Amino acid sequence: MNVLRLAGLFAGVMFLSAATGNALAQAVDEHAGHADAQAHGHGTAGELARNGEQRWETDEALRRGMTEIRVASAMLTPAWTARQLSAAQSQQLADAIKGSVATMIAQCQLAPEADANLHLILARMLAAAGTLAIEPFSPQGLPAIEAALEDYGLFFNHPGWLDGAAEDEHAHAH
Repeated sequence: MNVLRLAGLFAGVMFLSAATGNALAQAVDEHAGHADAQAHGHGTAGELARNGEQRWETDEALRRGMTEIRVASAMLTPAWTARQLSAAQSQQLADAIKGSVATMIAQCQLAPEADANLHLILARMLAAAGTLAIEPFSPQGLPAIEAALEDYGLFFNHPGWLDGAAEDEHAHAH
């Protein structure tokens, strides 16, 4: 994926986050009932549950949102590693993540068990995004976002995710 496509995608994610502002809080409140893993008989609160031998199924909105977060995070990882991540960049990424999460929640079409597991990952992302916005170099910021993205790939069936092809598909779709 070339740099211009990444920049365009990042700009799109930034627009999405600005457009969704308070929608995140509203979407989370409206959708909160789906996130209780114990209500579905899987795992304990806060613990991801397996779908037998398979990964949980995903829908288009989820795949698009998670790919946006993964690409935007990957764009800033070199700056984070070099300790050159600016406060503005970290705030923009945090806002983009919040916007993508709000959209995924609003458009959720997952089965209840998959949804409950997804919400555990999204809650971790939101907490990490909040930390990132306040403390750009905290290990509970960008590294925690990347860990949540890794768990998403391990627990959810997102074609191309584990081999990195999902970002290439996303770039070609824009």
